[in-house]
Amino acid sequence: MAKKLRFILVILFFTIIGMLSVFQSTEVKANQIDALSEATDGLNTTPDNIGLDPNLFTFGDFSDYGTKNMAVMQDENGRTTGSSLKKAIRMTYFKSEKAAIWSNVAGGNYVDIRKKQTLSLWVYFGPKKHKTLGDGFGDGMAFVLQNSPARVKAFSNKNGAIGGGETLGVWGIDNDGGVKDPAKIASTAIQNSWALEFDTNSNNSADPGAANSFDVGNSSQQHIAYGYPGYSGTYTAINPFLSSQTYFKMNHQGFNPVTFNDGQWHHLTLTWNPLTFKITYMFNDKNPDGSKGTNPVVSTSSKVEADSFGGHDSMPDNKLRWGFTSTTGDSYEANLIAFESIPSSVEADIDSDIEDTTQNKTIKTDSTDKSVNSNDNLNINYNLKYDSGKDKWDGIEANLTLPDKITYTNGDSNQVIGKVTYDDGSADEPIYASELSGNTVKHTLAKGLFTTTPTNAKITIYGKANNVNSDTAIDSVRSNFKSEVLIQDADTPDFTIKKSKPINLSIDQSNITVKSSEDANITGKVAYIDGSTVTNADVNVHATLNGTAMDTFPLSQNSTASGQLNLTIPSAKLTQEKNTLTVYVEDKNGNVSTSSTVLITKSGGLNLKVDDYSFGAINQATSSMLVPRSGLWNIIVNDSREDDIKSPWYLSVTTSGLYNGSNPFKGNVIYRNSNGVENIISNEKSAMIASGHKTQSGNQSTNVGQSWNDAEGIMLRTSGFNTQGLYSGKMNWTLSDTI
Repeated sequence: MAKKLRFILVILFFTIIGMLSVFQSTEVKANQIDALSEATDGLNTTPDNIGLDPNLFTFGDFSDYGTKNMAVMQDENGRTTGSSLKKAIRMTYFKSEKAAIWSNVAGGNYVDIRKKQTLSLWVYFGPKKHKTLGDGFGDGMAFVLQNSPARVKAFSNKNGAIGGGETLGVWGIDNDGGVKDPAKIASTAIQNSWALEFDTNSNNSADPGAANSFDVGNSSQQHIAYGYPGYSGTYTAINPFLSSQTYFKMNHQGFNPVTFNDGQWHHLTLTWNPLTFKITYMFNDKNPDGSKGTNPVVSTSSKVEADSFGGHDSMPDNKLRWGFTSTTGDSYEANLIAFESIPSSVEADIDSDIEDTTQNKTIKTDSTDKSVNSNDNLNINYNLKYDSGKDKWDGIEANLTLPDKITYTNGDSNQVIGKVTYDDGSADEPIYASELSGNTVKHTLAKGLFTTTPTNAKITIYGKANNVNSDTAIDSVRSNFKSEVLIQDADTPDFTIKKSKPINLSIDQSNITVKSSEDANITGKVAYIDGSTVTNADVNVHATLNGTAMDTFPLSQNSTASGQLNLTIPSAKLTQEKNTLTVYVEDKNGNVSTSSTVLITKSGGLNLKVDDYSFGAINQATSSMLVPRSGLWNIIVNDSREDDIKSPWYLSVTTSGLYNGSNPFKGNVIYRNSNGVENIISNEKSAMIASGHKTQSGNQSTNVGQSWNDAEGIMLRTSGFNTQGLYSGKMNWTLSDTI
């Protein structure tokens, strides 16, 4: 019986073990299925991107490590084969995985350190909670710039054993408590590299040899930081109390705590500045729906020296390989990447400004004065500039979101609401009202931009600020520009529309009469409709006399009382019997009054009446000859000044010459006096042709032209042979009582 019992117990023991073994295998498989499902969920929510050209990337070569590279390219259906353009890169998704993908330098994908380079992309780190509850998140990814001799085989390794966990595939391996020299840790990292880590797991066990201590001393579990993986100064050795063993912590630069595992795609913009040799990263600068990120993380590195990549001699073509590495240990997450730009493909800039054509000023993001007035005419501008790259920036689809509180109307009968101006001198490309829907415009540029013209394009949308009842802040809005090689955004500057403040001008006179030698004094009152005080220095007076604009002056120039207008028109400027004066005022904020008109009549004075006149036909036989007038020229001076006036009058004339279309007359208009002396008449040189004084009561008329014979007066003198045709021009007469 005893032997039989022992036999039964043994059977039961092995049966239990067998059942336990089956259970564990099933659990692992279920976890992995859930993990893969999480990666698929992330892929299904990938934001808009340019896809992935497989020719531009190279998977990391793990052939020396005996480990599978888990990085794959997947299309929108999750397939890894069969489509020319992939949607996203999946790095790791389950436990104990390693992945690396690199730019194909030979295929034209690299970072050129001589030029500004921008990499814009989306990254994903999994949901808030795993589908298999209780599982942890780790370890993250790293963006790597490298010039390692290992090239695409570059990955953290020690004597051929590949690094995992806290190394993220780029940092050194700390798995031997007996190592005390930081240089030995650095030697196991990717050499000649700079890395930006997205660390999703806190490695702070302080256990020598456990390879789990790089984050000792950090206050946050998840973070972004950068450093030099192959530099010994990146690692600090720490000896625990009463221990002969050593562990290493990493000296993080640009440390920023961030939450990665939230089920959301996170936007990342990386920029290399060739002037400062610094790298700037912006994380969460954009939301998946395309809107601006509310609290982006922005950091700029210290100067990145060439020695960090092995020195200039090791980079004869100034090109660096870039890529991503990723690892997991006992924890896991879906690490996904999708691109909006590839730096060597197209490097371009887009900015936006608002041009106030009413006030003749431009509002930019950093402008001090960012206000416009109600009813101001505005141009919403988007400035596109191609900087560098191997590809043409073609098929640019502009999806414009326009600022609020602006009316975007068609500018003409052709329903044109805007234009695209290229820097190649070609005609503007119209944007039509049919492309406007609410506050959005969708327009595809007809031309691409490249290193040869056109290099720049300016998109302009016409608008008019609404009439608002109170000062109204207008928020910045984001527009998107999409093409097969680049997706980029541009934000309009925020600004303020000032409330309309109607201003009124009341003139005390509408019709006045002055003597010939008397100035005309015009008075009036300026007031705001809302009753607010008028500050004279802030109000300018605009006046036009007989169609000619007078000098603008501030209301304070001739007034001390608030809103009082005092305007004096000198008698010498009242050159007509009936003079028309038009006046309006404008304050510093662009509020304009309606125009008021005053008729100023001179009770006695000088006026001139001149008919149309012509010269005779030329049947030219010599290059220098006189051309007489044709018929009688009636040039009548009326002198209705007071009878006792003693001062004479003077009549002079200027001209810009005669033209047959754009062909000037070869010669001059001249005045020839009775002694045969000729004076040239031009814009620069006037000729006095008559003078006189009053010798009778009432109005005295003098017909100056009637006194000229055929050999005197205004004539033409040729200076060369003129082509056949009709020549015409204008003569400007000045009648005054002073020389």
